[in-house]
Amino acid sequence: MKNKRGLIFSNGRNMLVLLVVSLIFTIFVIETNEANAANSLVLSTRYPGISAAKGEKITFPLQIKNNSNTGQIVNVDVYSHPENWHVSLRGSGRFIHQVFVDSMDYTSFDLVVNIPNDVEPGKYSLQVVAQSENGSGKDNLKININIAEGGAGNEELVAKYSELKGSSDATYKFKIDLTNNGNTEQVYSLGAQAEEGWQVSFKPSYENQEVASIGVGPGDTVSLEVTVKPPVNVKAGTYTIPVQAVSSASRVTEELKIIISGTYKMEFSTPSGKLNTDIVAGREKKVNLEVKNTGSAELNNINFSSSQPIDWSVTFEPESIPNLKPGESRQVTATIVAANKAIAGDYLVSLEAATQEVRSSAALRVTVKTSTLWGIIGFLIILAVIFAIYKAFQVFGRR
Repeated sequence: MKNKRGLIFSNGRNMLVLLVVSLIFTIFVIETNEANAANSLVLSTRYPGISAAKGEKITFPLQIKNNSNTGQIVNVDVYSHPENWHVSLRGSGRFIHQVFVDSMDYTSFDLVVNIPNDVEPGKYSLQVVAQSENGSGKDNLKININIAEGGAGNEELVAKYSELKGSSDATYKFKIDLTNNGNTEQVYSLGAQAEEGWQVSFKPSYENQEVASIGVGPGDTVSLEVTVKPPVNVKAGTYTIPVQAVSSASRVTEELKIIISGTYKMEFSTPSGKLNTDIVAGREKKVNLEVKNTGSAELNNINFSSSQPIDWSVTFEPESIPNLKPGESRQVTATIVAANKAIAGDYLVSLEAATQEVRSSAALRVTVKTSTLWGIIGFLIILAVIFAIYKAFQVFGRR
């Protein structure tokens, strides 16, 4: 009887041990299956923690892997992000909220983050969640972004020589460097705020093609040539031309200065433009002339001179002009006196207006005509000769 009780007790103990072992194994299998189910999806990115600048647009390449034996449709979402940050999930250029991942395969998509321009420096985080549609798998990924002090204005636009000087008809060329100190490539629109009539163009250095925008990689610098042409009627003075490069993340500007010293140009002619006149030998002739400032700088101390045939004289009224502003004109009278013994014909009289910087001349053709009195005298002489011959014939004819 005692042996029988021992046997029953022994069998019961064995069954209890077996039951406990079975229970432990069952729990282990369940937990393992749950763990495997939870790890069937793996969401990752190569650089989950980066530093960025204010106003920057960042693209994180994401990858989701399916470790299960069946393909799955996976819901994806940005579970949390800083306030006022614009974030989106994109695939093949479109906004997405689901991806399909084949068995033992992976699918790639992007997380696009637009950082506000007014964000405070500090550490920020976002959380992306991926969960299979049937609930068999789930994973989440934390993205950390560090905004450092002075993050805004990481771009630089610097001119090698920001101030140039010359005449109004010159073309000015500036060399500027555009630097992108951000972490992503930026495309910059190029422009200038110039007054009406000014022409401003951009082109990469050592290239001939003008451009309106240019891409700059992270940490790169491109050199640009800015060509500025003033308007035709520009006046002397200092002109400021702000140029700018604008990207989706920021705006940088540089001020270019041009000092116009003005051009010295002058026209000297008759009001009608006709450069011919006539004169009687020994007499004077007044010719109206006009001197005009056609440049952009003021003309000072305009003096007049002439070159004429021997025994001729030329005087000017006024003899000089103290100053003449751009666009202004002044009347001048030249008095020409021909020589008394000037023979009839065409003569050249050269008239000139000159300043220290510029001169202009007018070649005047002067036609000399004989006096009417001399014609009468000549006619009378001829008549006298004829009369003398007539008288001679009468006298000698009678003999």
